Amino acid sequence: MKAKTIISALVLSALTISFLAGSTYAQQERKIKMDEYQATMADYQQREAQAKAKLAECSTKKADQEQKVAALDSEIKSEWNEIYGLIGTDEAGVAAYRRSLEELERQVDGLSALSSEELFRRRDEIKETEAKLEEHKSNRIYALSEMRDRVATIEGKLMRLKNKLPKSLYDDYNVARGDYLWKISKKPDIYSDPMQWMKIYTYNRELIKDPDLIYPDWVLKIPRKVGPNEYIVMMGEYLNKIASNPDVFGDPTKWTKLYEANKDVISDPNTIYPYQILVIPRD
Repeated sequence: MKAKTIISALVLSALTISFLAGSTYAQQERKIKMDEYQATMADYQQREAQAKAKLAECSTKKADQEQKVAALDSEIKSEWNEIYGLIGTDEAGVAAYRRSLEELERQVDGLSALSSEELFRRRDEIKETEAKLEEHKSNRIYALSEMRDRVATIEGKLMRLKNKLPKSLYDDYNVARGDYLWKISKKPDIYSDPMQWMKIYTYNRELIKDPDLIYPDWVLKIPRKVGPNEYIVMMGEYLNKIASNPDVFGDPTKWTKLYEANKDVISDPNTIYPYQILVIPRD
């Protein structure tokens, strides 16, 4: 009985020692974790303080830059207002001028996409566009470098467009054995009118020297639309009257220029015929 009591006491003592040892270890471990936590928090707080300091510095720099930008914008606006005053407009006027040039450029780009034949039919639009561009050049806003560059771009496109424009429209016809100009002109797919043989003769003046002599295998041009430097004589017209036409010279006294340019198809200046195609010499 006494031995059991001693053993129980020893076991209890061992458990007590073990508990106390474990409790001390746990306390030490908690202390280590708390120290690490506090050290980590101190590091985070230090970093936060540094970040806030840098943010405050950046905010100061940002405010300073915004102030400089605002001052520069004000200076630029003042300079532009002075420029607007010199050219007699304002910002809205310049914007409207810019939009107008953009519209002209779109028109030129649209024309550039057309076939040569369709472009020839719409050649008046090219003239209108050129006239509008000249109007823009007479505007004082044209003095701005941006506008001068844009106008130069449009002029370059117009030049390429005009180079693409054919001088006239015509079909090719291969002369067959037994053909003569009257017969060719009478064909349904030509003019369906023998009287218009003069068109074929005068349009092929470099090839046909005598309208009564054409030969098989010749390739004749059958004019469909004449160009801006050509004129089809109508019934009752004479050189003086043609020269007075605003689309020709607008001056009847210049009939001699017509005659000199068309001597190869006009033998007598007092006698010209309907459907003759005359060349209009331009200075």
